[in-house]
Amino acid sequence: MASGAKTSNTVEIFSYIARDQKSGVVKGEIKALEERVVQEQLKKMGLDPISITIKKVSVFENLDINMFESVPPDAIYNFSRQLSVMLKAGVPLIDALESMLSKTINPLLNKTVEKIIEDISAGSTLSGALEKHPKVFDTMYINIIRAGESSGVLETVLFKLADFISYDLQLRNGIKQAIRYPMIVIGITISVGFYAVAFILPRFSVLFNQTGIELPLPTRILLGIDSFLQNYSGFLIAGFLLLIAAFFQLKRTKKGAVMWDRFKIKAPVFGKIFKNMAISRFCHVLETLNRTGVPILESLTISSRSTGNSYVRHKLSNTKSDVGLGHKIAQSLDKYGSDIFEAQMIKMIQVGEEAASLDDMLAEIAVMVDNETKTRVNTLTSTLEPIITVIMGGMILVLALSIFLPIWDMYESLANN
Repeated sequence: MASGAKTSNTVEIFSYIARDQKSGVVKGEIKALEERVVQEQLKKMGLDPISITIKKVSVFENLDINMFESVPPDAIYNFSRQLSVMLKAGVPLIDALESMLSKTINPLLNKTVEKIIEDISAGSTLSGALEKHPKVFDTMYINIIRAGESSGVLETVLFKLADFISYDLQLRNGIKQAIRYPMIVIGITISVGFYAVAFILPRFSVLFNQTGIELPLPTRILLGIDSFLQNYSGFLIAGFLLLIAAFFQLKRTKKGAVMWDRFKIKAPVFGKIFKNMAISRFCHVLETLNRTGVPILESLTISSRSTGNSYVRHKLSNTKSDVGLGHKIAQSLDKYGSDIFEAQMIKMIQVGEEAASLDDMLAEIAVMVDNETKTRVNTLTSTLEPIITVIMGGMILVLALSIFLPIWDMYESLANN
């Protein structure tokens, strides 16, 4: 049989020519993982295949028409929760996915689910179908689904994934609420200050120069800033844009991503929150996978990738390698991850390993870290407000002194004359 098809890990579109005993030669297309699956489907349809080839897809067909669309985390949460409930109730996977198709859900997610159904119908696994949509499902999600499929507890890991997403949503929303008011205040203060320096103060400076009085230090500083901005604004904007471009370029590299993520977990105020989020994800995922019987090295690999932090992932990859040599997890974490995991956490993991209750200890650590993170987020607003108030008051004071001090000096000069 003439065929240009080959085995693939992704779903392909196969064009076929087959012989039908009733109507003669027929042509068509079938989506499948490999040519063998197409042959089986044709035989079930009562067709004798003559030729099967992979259809060549044009560049325009491969264009991502959904490049400007996105799926919010709450839509992924609902998808995971509903799918886990239906699978737990015994509903077949394809039927469960079809029941979730609706015009009311996110348009991109709806299109994605349709493609996932097509791929699974063609012989793909759920993780394999999800892997084709990295814009919708991240690496952590796909890896956990793959582990759940291999261990036969897909509905359990889906339920756990929904919990992870829900926790992340609550935490991110809490952080946004905590910094929203301070950011608005800072933005307004900076805008007012810029307007005063650029437009109001220069007009007063003409009057001050005519009187011949010596300008006070705050006024001279702000006028100097205004003069600098007027003379070098183009260079400043170009330099700022170059710095941003260089930052994102560096962040795309492996070393740059590790450096940036290390800075995030070491930063004041927010650093502890970022670190706790990474630890929480690691413990939750490792506990779930280990409890469901996934091999420990695979569990450590998936758990380290789920942290969402390149620096933490790098440290945990060293831990995994050490565990592969026969060492205990607590011993390896103490060796490579002591700047991430506190001594108390490592001790709890050690006790869990010795008492054959590692899963329970990991769950306890995750709950402990989650509670601490929630407390920090709740107190973030009360921590930031005094700092913002002091900064805003200082800026307003400098602006007021720079304008009113020369006016008072001018009145005193006129009164003396």
